This record gives sequence, structure tokens and C-alpha cells, in this order.
Amino acid sequence: MDMLNVLFVDDEVNILNSIRRATIGEEFKTLIATNGEAALALFEDNEISVIVTDMRMPKMNGLELLDKVKEISPNTIRMVLSGYAQIPQVIATVNKVGVFKYITKPWDNEREFLPAIKEALQYYSLKKENEIIKSQLEEKNKLYKKMLDNNNMLIRNNQADIGAIKIITRKFLNLKDINSKGTSETNNSNQVKKQINSLLDKTFFEYIDTVPTIKESFTISIFNDRFNKVKESGANIIFQNESIKNITYWGNKKTFTMVLDSIINIVSNHCDNQDIIIDIINTNSLCINLLIKNKSSMEELSNDIQAKIIINLLEEICKIIGAKLIINTEKLLITVNTNFQVQS
Repeated sequence: MDMLNVLFVDDEVNILNSIRRATIGEEFKTLIATNGEAALALFEDNEISVIVTDMRMPKMNGLELLDKVKEISPNTIRMVLSGYAQIPQVIATVNKVGVFKYITKPWDNEREFLPAIKEALQYYSLKKENEIIKSQLEEKNKLYKKMLDNNNMLIRNNQADIGAIKIITRKFLNLKDINSKGTSETNNSNQVKKQINSLLDKTFFEYIDTVPTIKESFTISIFNDRFNKVKESGANIIFQNESIKNITYWGNKKTFTMVLDSIINIVSNHCDNQDIIIDIINTNSLCINLLIKNKSSMEELSNDIQAKIIINLLEEICKIIGAKLIINTEKLLITVNTNFQVQS
């Protein structure tokens, strides 16, 4: 461990020589200066733990020196060497800059001088330790606050996810119940019911796989593979303009991707891909339109009970992420309006 530095300042060389002899072998490093300017220069390259200065010195007296030391090195412990005749100056110094202790001339090395220096060094070390502990506590408090904020956010997200899962589960079970019982509209064979149940299960668990909810940045390039696949099979992909490819959005990418995949699969199963136009636009948010050019295909999709039940579940999932799934049979249009805002 490095030795602490104690700086002694006095214009009388014999006093400094006496101090040097008295401090030989002590567990601190002795630095000396014969005037205030020389003392301040030593602060530039050294960490001074304690400064002990005479009061009466030419050019810069002890009060002026300690005032500057307080400004440039506030942690340095300040002490004064003084004669009895200098008591008024000592009092003024104590009142203005704060002095840890003053030692009167002449002094007793073993009973007064060295014990005072050691006490000042102990006080300096204690202050340093307290500062380190304070700094560590501040860092720990920052870390704890960050962890607490993250935990609170996680709790809020978990609560929101639990609420969303309850809503989707109720819709899922309700649709399964409707399918199993059958109505005048869903008077299906057992085979069809099994197919619908299987698709409901698949859609429901694909949604569950997107939990926990994560909102993140993304561009529409994440859909390139999907769009290219349907494009290769004959569908037409239209972008509002080229710049839309570079827009960054913020939202629940995982769930939206799951919904979009499901919609594309439903449309592809009921329509010739050459009759499908996927139009990607940006108004105030990302919007994807699926235009079906063949009216009879759109009518078939609209009347297909299997498609209607799955779309019903997808509509509920869209609501969870703040999106809207709109089927417009007259315009032969299926729209997914994400409400995902552009991220600046």
C-alpha cells in the first residue's frame, strides 16, 4: 500500500529540518515547501493527505494558502503550526477554511506533534473509506433501482400477458364449443370438426409461443422470406414506395408475424396465388392489405366455416396487440392494420 503524503510548509528552514528529522521512520511520506507557491505546485503531481502550514509567511500567508488548498483539494486535512502570538490568525483561519487541529510552537514531538499528524491521517483515511463506501452504495442503489424497475416492468408485462391469455383462452374454448356442438351455420361432419379443432389448437398454441410479450424495433425486411415464398407461387407483392422498406417500427413483432402467417395461409388455401395482391403501405402505422382479385374465391373464403372460425380467433389476438383484422368482402380485401408506430 502506498504511503500517505503529509506536506509541511514553513519559511523557516530550521523548522522544516526539525520536522524532517522528527518524521524519519514514520509511516507517511514527508513533503516540504518553504512558501505557499511551492506548496501549491506540489498538489499538481501529488495526492496530499494532510497539509501542515505556518501562519506567517512572505507573499502568501497560511490563511491564504489553506483557502486555496480547500478549493483545489477539499479532501486534504488542513492543520496549522503557530506561535502563541498568532492565535488571532489561527481563529480567523479556523472560521474561514476549517482547520482539523493546530500545533503551537515549540512542540513536543512524541506527545503533541506526531500524535496530531497520525490522528489527521486516520481522519483522512476514514473520510476516504466513507467516500468509497458511499460511492459503492450509490452504485448498488442504482443497480437495485434498475433491477426493481425491470422487475416492476416484468410484473406489469406478466399481468398483461396473463390477462391476454385469459381472453384468448376464453375465445379459443368458446370457438371449440361452437364447433363441437354445431349450429345451423356450422353443421359440419365429424371429420371437418376435427380439422377445425386441429387448426384452432395450432393457432392457439402458436399464439402462446409468442408469450411473454416483447415490444421491439423491426423493419418489414423480416417478412422477406414469407413474401418471396408467396411471390414465387404467383402472388404479387406491392410496396407503397421503396422508402417503406427502410422504416423502423416499434411493436409486438412476434405476435404480428404469427397473425400475418396465419392470414396468408388461409388466403392461399382458398385462392389461386396469382389472384392475390399483398399491398404494404404506411399511413401513420404499418398496414398490410391482401387483395383477392377473384370475387368467387373471396366469397368462398368468406363462407368457409373453417376459415371463419380461425379468423375469429385471429381477430381477438389482433386486439391484444392493438391491431385490427378487417375483412371487407365487397372490396375483396383483408386488412391487417398493426397500429405499430414509426420509430424515429
